[in-house]
Amino acid sequence: MSHVLVFFHSATCGHSRRMDSVVDHFMRTHRGRLKVAKVELTERSDLAQRFHVESGPTLLLLENLQEVARLEGRRTLPDIKEVFEPLLGIEPATVSVELAGAC
Repeated sequence: MSHVLVFFHSATCGHSRRMDSVVDHFMRTHRGRLKVAKVELTERSDLAQRFHVESGPTLLLLENLQEVARLEGRRTLPDIKEVFEPLLGIEPATVSVELAGAC
């Protein structure tokens, strides 16, 4: 497994706390395709500096420990899927909608 999703967060940041469950859901959905590492910014400022992360929440997708994508600020699950799933080799879901009474 060469993909790691790194979630830089701060315990004092409301946006980070709200994203925690979204990141957990994404991780469970893609178990086996990637690992997730949660990094508290104040505890691991060395890692934040190494990856040029200035604030949380920030998500980085690493492939072989090299950054391939980044999302900064509070994001929704659809945002995260749109950016990261294609890089994991997952095709976007197609939705077909039938309209009742359409000709």
